[in-house]
Amino acid sequence: MCAGYNRRKFIMTGGSLLLLLPLAEYCNNGPKQTDIIPRTKGNKTARHIRKFRKPPVNMKMVTNRGWYRNTRNGKIHFFDERGFTPSLEYVKNGREFENFVKHLEPWDARQLTLETFQKNVSKKKKDWITEQAALVFCSTGNYEAAAEVISGRIEKRHLNVRMWDMLAMISLKTANEKLVSNQAALMAKYNSTDNKLLSARFSRYKEEGWQQKVRNKDFKWDNLKI
Repeated sequence: MCAGYNRRKFIMTGGSLLLLLPLAEYCNNGPKQTDIIPRTKGNKTARHIRKFRKPPVNMKMVTNRGWYRNTRNGKIHFFDERGFTPSLEYVKNGREFENFVKHLEPWDARQLTLETFQKNVSKKKKDWITEQAALVFCSTGNYEAAAEVISGRIEKRHLNVRMWDMLAMISLKTANEKLVSNQAALMAKYNSTDNKLLSARFSRYKEEGWQQKVRNKDFKWDNLKI
C-alpha cells in the first residue's frame, strides 16, 4: 500500500511539475522568438489614411455684397447676395481670408467699361462673372457692351444656353437692329451644331409668340431687371 501510494503520489507530483515548466520558462525568458514578428519596413500592415479636405470659407463670414476692388492688385470682385465670390474657393484658411478682405474697398459698378472688364475684373468663373457684368451694363443702358461680353463668352463656350438666352432677351428688349443682326450672325455660325438643346433654343428664339412675350414682359435675371 505504501509503495503504491508513493508511486501514485510521485506520478501526480511529476505531472504537475511538467505542466508548470512552460509557465516558468515564459516568466524567465518571455515569449518564444518565433512568436515575435520583427518590425521592418517590408512587413508593415498597409493602412488607409483618410485625408480630410478643409472646408471652404463659410459665406456667413463674408459681409461684403456688390462690387469691390482689391487695393493691392487692382482686381475687381463681385460678391452676390450670398456673399459669394469665386476667389473665396481659393482661400485655404482664416489668415488668407482676412488678408483677402482687408484689401477690399467698395467699387462703383457704374464705372465698368469693356476695357475694365477685360483687364481688371476677376474671372475665376468666367460664365458667372460675364452674366454679372452684362447685368451691370444693362442697368446703365449700355446694352451693346452687355451683348459684346456675352457674345465673346459664347465664342469661347457656345453650348452655354444661359448665355444664348440672355443675349436673345437683350436683343429683343432693346429692339436694337445692330444687336439683332449680330445675334442672328452668331446663331448662323453655330446652327450646324448637333446639340439638340441648342437647336431647340434657336427655334424658340424665332417663334413670334416667344418674341412677343419677351418684348411685353419685364424679366429679372438674378433679381435684376433686363
